[in-house]
Amino acid sequence: MAAIIYTIVKEFFANIHGHPVKARIMSPINDEQSFTFQVSLHFKSKSDSDPNEPASTFTSYANAERHLLGYLEAFQNTLDLGGVIAEGAKF
Repeated sequence: MAAIIYTIVKEFFANIHGHPVKARIMSPINDEQSFTFQVSLHFKSKSDSDPNEPASTFTSYANAERHLLGYLEAFQNTLDLGGVIAEGAKF
């Protein structure tokens, strides 16, 4: 399997309920029309056994950013309702 090298397009830093959350939007250097994001922490609601881990690829930066901001909002809402933190990507 070949290694994929990514360009970091934008980084976000948020503090959700005292937990520092880092997120970044990335694009592979060989495909400028493909975007994905990573988050340093994930969230898990009380009713789920697995954490909510985003795993999508987008064809535009705007869509990736919109989904990332939606993910961070869902993160906040889940913790407001008693959800817990789960380990995310290490960076």
